[in-house]
Amino acid sequence: MNHPAWGTPPEVFSIASARGMGRTVVPMKSSPDVTPPKTAVITGAGSGIGAAIALRLAARGWKVVLGGRTPATLASVAAQIRQAGGVAEVVVGDVTKAADVARLIAAGGPTLDALIHSAGKGHCLTIDELDEQEFRETLEVAVLGAFLTAKQALPKLRAGTNGAGHIIQIASLASGGTWNKEVGYGTAKGAQLKFALHLASQMEEEAKAGGRTIHVHAVCPGTVDTPFWKAIPQRTIEPQLCLKAAEVAWVVEQIIDNPATNAEELAKIRPRHEIVIKRHAPFERWNNVIALAHESHP
Repeated sequence: MNHPAWGTPPEVFSIASARGMGRTVVPMKSSPDVTPPKTAVITGAGSGIGAAIALRLAARGWKVVLGGRTPATLASVAAQIRQAGGVAEVVVGDVTKAADVARLIAAGGPTLDALIHSAGKGHCLTIDELDEQEFRETLEVAVLGAFLTAKQALPKLRAGTNGAGHIIQIASLASGGTWNKEVGYGTAKGAQLKFALHLASQMEEEAKAGGRTIHVHAVCPGTVDTPFWKAIPQRTIEPQLCLKAAEVAWVVEQIIDNPATNAEELAKIRPRHEIVIKRHAPFERWNNVIALAHESHP
């Protein structure tokens, strides 16, 4: 029997937490002799996994462009980053609207080094409980959002010269599952993961032809402990049996540091022993698809 697996609920963690998980990170200083800071655009950055990734990259000296729909939460994350000496830009918008996405990508400047699509919409409903509007919105945020952001970001990613580029889709364990209450969410996340695989194929061909190397990954977390679940009355989580947003951000950081890594290598250095990092069924043959969950997850 399949069970729920969610990957995009909200939680914010501090730059101090980023420094404390496996490495000491010091923001980069501007200097004529230092490589310019890298730039990342992150969707869903006002809370949850997106915010955790933004804080982690900013702590390492990246300029981060925070995209989301809620001004107050985006401003809060940006304030944490700036108070710690980092650089953050805020763009309020909807990843399903091309004009909003264009503004988001433009805020990154002439070139980009990473696009991380973490925005997501979730529910815990069967087909009989799920209405058409909710189904459409869930698909559009995950899949149309992935398409629009990648399409707008690719010219700037291709133009970058600051090492390899990255596109990372924050999917979910639900992308490979068949639990009946994830008929909408699981379908959306499965399509988002497949989008990443198709895009990775194209990026590999472009790199072989002499273009900038742009790595594409799908990160597939299980249940994450965040306030997101307060809006999902159909399911109650047990926080002690969940991932933390900071742990998903750690996986993203490891991928950026070493794009050739895989689930087996990350499992050896996982941030706590209760976390399981593994290949994601039925996508086991792709190294660029990495799943993680609390050990209690089915």
